Amino acid sequence: MQLTMADVGVRVIEMRDRSRRSNVPTVLGRQVKERAWPLRHLDFTMTGGETVFVLDIANDRPNLFLRIATGLLMPDEGRVTLPARSILAVTPRPKTVASLSVGQALRMTAGMYGLTDRMVTRRFDEMVEFAEVSRLLHRPVDSQPRHVIDQVAFAAAVCAPVELVAFDRNAEVGPKEFRAKCSTKLAEMKAAGRGALVFSQDPRQIRRLADRGLVLDADVSQLLSPDAFADLTIEHKAGRLAERKKRKRRRKRAGDE
Repeated sequence: MQLTMADVGVRVIEMRDRSRRSNVPTVLGRQVKERAWPLRHLDFTMTGGETVFVLDIANDRPNLFLRIATGLLMPDEGRVTLPARSILAVTPRPKTVASLSVGQALRMTAGMYGLTDRMVTRRFDEMVEFAEVSRLLHRPVDSQPRHVIDQVAFAAAVCAPVELVAFDRNAEVGPKEFRAKCSTKLAEMKAAGRGALVFSQDPRQIRRLADRGLVLDADVSQLLSPDAFADLTIEHKAGRLAERKKRKRRRKRAGDE
């Protein structure tokens, strides 16, 4: 398994508010379209058996990066060499699976990951056993705790016959016992030469599971050791929390005025 990105860039169109000092009549609207490059000049390589965690300083690139890494999005510039098979593991929205049984939700999620009906049937029992939902297959999803669908989505991803799994949130889900099971599964994937990309800012999880950490910042990318990456995520979360508090205080003062 090998994933390679060379000078990769993605261009998007963003909607921004017009400047209050602008002389453009408001009849044209208060927003304007602008072209932006949330990812540019990105170089990255990973091989089988690696678990790489991802941190986005601006918090608007990780999903783009994971989509490129799993072949769901083609870059506007640069070159990408993808593994033979990869998936982006996501938990279905509650509204999407509310009318389904747990078993139907499992099959639907596996299908979302690109597995054929034959592949799902062949691995269905393995997924059910790992997700610990054998007694819940015919019960409606909306009557189950939230962690049940998280476990179903995780099981469908790690049991799929792919070389790379990208997680857009955490590499561990569910209650404490199931989270330990997730860690064991990731270790098995690593031993089997499969790769994992994880967008998470949990320093304990990073120190326990990561081989490296990838930092995305403007048009600069940086690879760090697990400890250095975990320390950076702590600083980043503290800075974002402080910024949220400042914005809240500013809104409160504006309301009082």
